[in-house]
Amino acid sequence: MKNFTYRSFEEKENIETILKRRKRKLNRQQILSGCILGVILVTLALYIGHHLYYTELDGYVHVDANKVRTPFDIYLDSVYVHTGDFVEPGDTLYSYYMLDMLVDNANPNEEPAMIAVGRNYTLQHTIAVQEIEVMKVRIEELRKQILAEDHNISFGLSDNSHKLDLQRQLREAEAKLRALQGELDALRRSQPEARVLYGGNSRFRNDSTLVPQIYDDARSAYMRRAISYRLASDSSLITDVKAPVHMIFFKEEEILSKQHLNLEANNLKVVAYVPINKMHRINNNSRAEVVVNDDVKFTASVSVLGTRTEMIPENLRSYFSKKNTAVIAILTLDPGQTVPLWSLASGISVTVRVKNYNAEKQDCGKPDYLWFTTGRGTSADSIRSPQETTLMQQSSKTSTENDTTPRDSI
Repeated sequence: MKNFTYRSFEEKENIETILKRRKRKLNRQQILSGCILGVILVTLALYIGHHLYYTELDGYVHVDANKVRTPFDIYLDSVYVHTGDFVEPGDTLYSYYMLDMLVDNANPNEEPAMIAVGRNYTLQHTIAVQEIEVMKVRIEELRKQILAEDHNISFGLSDNSHKLDLQRQLREAEAKLRALQGELDALRRSQPEARVLYGGNSRFRNDSTLVPQIYDDARSAYMRRAISYRLASDSSLITDVKAPVHMIFFKEEEILSKQHLNLEANNLKVVAYVPINKMHRINNNSRAEVVVNDDVKFTASVSVLGTRTEMIPENLRSYFSKKNTAVIAILTLDPGQTVPLWSLASGISVTVRVKNYNAEKQDCGKPDYLWFTTGRGTSADSIRSPQETTLMQQSSKTSTENDTTPRDSI
């Protein structure tokens, strides 16, 4: 009776309410802990299942760049495109002058070869015109002599031999006249092709726009006829312009770079790093999913495997592995896919995801790997598909049977 405590009815109800609250709070905590534990277990299960079903390899996209270089020494006059411009075949990229032409034109002790060629054409043209005029006069005189000879023959003052000689000379003169006229026509047709684009030293020309400098000579109206143009050869997008105008560029220097719209013509491919311990996860029949980000993915197939190696970049190396060299796998994109152009930019990092269990590998008709035998090299059978090997064996067997079949003697 000493420990007996009297509680009123209200106190008993308060105690029951407190116990119920504590019980509900404990239940909520248990449910929350169970949900958190469930999420962790599901995430862990998905992670383990993903790595059991897929092998993920690091890689990058490779596209060859189209660098426009000058094939010889030039003086760049103007650039007609800017970064981001779209060009089609035949569009003008830039204009230029041959540097040798400007140097020769500014040298007072050297005459360009085209000057001499143009002078020779002019001289030959003038001589041909003069010879034609002489032959016309000679033909006219011969005709007059033939008429006089006809008059003498009619009166018996001369025989017919001198007339025949005059007629022969007339035919020769007419033939030579036709030859000279043909030569003159040929010279007239050829002279524009040998038109002198520039002439001599600029200091000897009456051109007030010229200044006594080699490269400023290109600004003259006289030299504008010698300008050349570089045209676009394919539909492409200008990615960078690296050349300031009115500057000298030597042979093979880069003027600008562009990206052809047909990326497959620029050797579009995906390069994947395959660690040595993961070589059993990929072969020549593997198809992969290339992941650029959460929104952009596309499929690709292995085209070349195991022909070269590369050092794995430092940011992709594992701290628990001592082998930093990886076998390179080259993958080509499957046809019929549409992806953003930026996702195929050269050098962009991607994740190559290969299925560990793929039933398609058995039906591709392509050898899994290439095999090398010492003393014999890489077997051709390991390069051919099993179907090709079977057909060749059947063909060889048939030809052997035909050779061993006895033939009737003739």
